[in-house]
Amino acid sequence: MNKKDMLVKIHGYVAADGGIYSYKNKDRHGGKLRIRKYKKTRFYNKEAALIKDFLKTIKLLYPKIKSIKYYPKRYEIEVRNYRISKDILQLGKIGSKVWEVPKDLSRRQKIIWLRAFVDGEGTVSNSNHDRYVVINSINREGLKEVSNSLKELGIENKFYRIDFRDYIYYRIKISRKENLVRFYKLIGFNHLKRQNKLAEVIKSYR
Repeated sequence: MNKKDMLVKIHGYVAADGGIYSYKNKDRHGGKLRIRKYKKTRFYNKEAALIKDFLKTIKLLYPKIKSIKYYPKRYEIEVRNYRISKDILQLGKIGSKVWEVPKDLSRRQKIIWLRAFVDGEGTVSNSNHDRYVVINSINREGLKEVSNSLKELGIENKFYRIDFRDYIYYRIKISRKENLVRFYKLIGFNHLKRQNKLAEVIKSYR
């Protein structure tokens, strides 16, 4: 991967399971009170392989970084670095309701982003012959972009609005063997349990 590829992956991870936050810090400099603005990036995931991949990618992209912490009990990585947060945001917005698929990506980079994103928001089902991959989000416009990106790659899908106990979210559903096979081969999951489950789903077709 080149540097942009790695940054695209980080953006996908954070769009799905993280956030970028601004905060202020007060100190005294030359006898005067100084207020400085900072940004930090957070990534949360219970899957050890994804935490490891996120850390590895960040350190490859920013080898001199020191302000990175992992909190195992919270399954959280925190990166206190203004430059990194800014680099991520230059690719597109981050936030549960406003994240967006980065623009002007090559086909390879779009696949990298989608794979990182579905690692956080995607699940695989194989129940009573109802076999599919679903991707959920409360961000309608962002998920529509994902749906269209999948279609551009030849992966047909359906888009739904889900109303559940006064809570509204949106869902992409990928079904039918040809679409699941194409998803598996082109995108798949860094999340090994989901990737293996998807392989089992595909094998279950006769």
